[in-house]
Amino acid sequence: MKIYIKKKILEIIKVDVNQIKIEVPSRDNMGDYSIQCANLRNSDYKNPIDIANLIKEKFNDVENKIKKIEVIGPYVNFYLNYDNFNIDIINKIESNNNYGSLNQGRGEKLLIEHTSINPNAEPHIGRCRNSLIGDFMSNLYSFTGYDVERHYFINDIGKKIALLVVGIEILGLKDNSFSSILDVYVKISNMAKKDTSIEQKAFDYLKEVENGNKKFINKFKTVTDKCVDGQLKIFGKLNIHFDIFTHESDFVYNNYLENILNKLEKTGRLHEDELGRLYVELSGYDIPTKEPVLVLTRSNKTSLYPIRDIAYTIYKLKLNCKNNFIILGEDQEVYMKQISAVLDILGYKAPKLICYSYVLLGGDKMSTSSGTVVLITDFMKTVKECLINEFNNRNSQISEDKLNILVNACIKFTMLNVSKNKIVNFNLKNATSFTGESGMYILYSIVRINSILKNNKSDLVNAIKFNNDIENKIIKELSLFPEVIDELLKSNESARLTKYVFGLTQLFSKFYEQVNISNESNIILKSSRIRLLKCILTVLTNALKILGIETVEQL
Repeated sequence: MKIYIKKKILEIIKVDVNQIKIEVPSRDNMGDYSIQCANLRNSDYKNPIDIANLIKEKFNDVENKIKKIEVIGPYVNFYLNYDNFNIDIINKIESNNNYGSLNQGRGEKLLIEHTSINPNAEPHIGRCRNSLIGDFMSNLYSFTGYDVERHYFINDIGKKIALLVVGIEILGLKDNSFSSILDVYVKISNMAKKDTSIEQKAFDYLKEVENGNKKFINKFKTVTDKCVDGQLKIFGKLNIHFDIFTHESDFVYNNYLENILNKLEKTGRLHEDELGRLYVELSGYDIPTKEPVLVLTRSNKTSLYPIRDIAYTIYKLKLNCKNNFIILGEDQEVYMKQISAVLDILGYKAPKLICYSYVLLGGDKMSTSSGTVVLITDFMKTVKECLINEFNNRNSQISEDKLNILVNACIKFTMLNVSKNKIVNFNLKNATSFTGESGMYILYSIVRINSILKNNKSDLVNAIKFNNDIENKIIKELSLFPEVIDELLKSNESARLTKYVFGLTQLFSKFYEQVNISNESNIILKSSRIRLLKCILTVLTNALKILGIETVEQL
């Protein structure tokens, strides 16, 4: 509808299409759509009130989509002809199971790297935010026609994995399982703080690996494979998957790093400090650090993770330089600016960075090395227990498969319902509530819709007719879904979608309270309402699919 209104306005007054700002008013008495005409001034028309009156006078609604146009000062308010509008929107949704997608990415490839946590422990709920945002973005771009590749970068050659190898040698693994690895890593990290020989041993192991010692390479690979396999099984429970896995070591066992150092040396920005470390001088770049440098090697010339990140990023950019994303926590933003500066020096444009703030549980921030973490597996178990208690209180039973879907919905909806640049302060009670802004409330509404449809399998008729204002409001909200999706491609802001889903679900709740279907004697009204419910179901299902949330038909 916004496109239709813009087209008609451009026929009246010569302005750039971007000058036409169409809003959805917050109050019903201000119309369905509104324009502030101060934005439309040009060399011929200076007075916004004159422009508003001109639009009202000249607006050529040949398709009879507008019922009334009202001018209030510099504002033009448009009131929809809902008889025609409702038919148009319902037909569009019914004819397109992918309703919401405008196929913006058709023919385009897109690369997104997310999660990529160190393979030294089980992932915790704080790191999980990276995975959920990355999965949301992957689903969003896939939904809009992009050919998406989900990449995972495995740090199999850094100090942390070396410490873990040393730790397993010294301490062993309690039951040789992935779950016992975190305990070993925390213990060896604390031991290394008191005993410098442990850290030195880790550095010695790294040098052996970089020199191609197969014995040590296999040691590192055995531990890394166990970690990554365990991590992927956990992410699989959240229905998060990856397409491409790349190891840091891939860029060590060949000439990648050497070539990068040679190229940097030619720029005159590569230097060696008094400790023998190689670093890049980054003066002239807007990087908020005391020293505008990025250290690339240790004193013994073994590589640090920044140069391996640079090599990997160049590799990714060669795969896709146009649509390339990386998801990182806000504590990595300065580091990524340093990496981007080095890439610019080398002649590459950095991937688009999507930053997110951290997660609090009980007001505490989490850290892997200190052991102050809440593991995803433990967290999911706690959410599951809360849901089981809730169902027990309701004297209801639920299958294990459905329960797992509900657990994911509670976690994902709550985490994605916060703007990515804001802290998530996870409240377990609110997240598992059957009311309010929660995944349970959304899924329970979908169950209710399915129940109504199951109990009302009347033959549908072609005519569409409604007689309640809530029905018009719902259809208007459904019509906005493609616009919401288009906005998301610009903002990558999951909270915009969760707020839309919650708003639509609230409208359905009002519909459920105000409108009768089962006892409706008017065949056209009954048929129209059934079709409307199916349209709501289509939009909610598509939106939840983007959020990574499965639906259930009944509980």
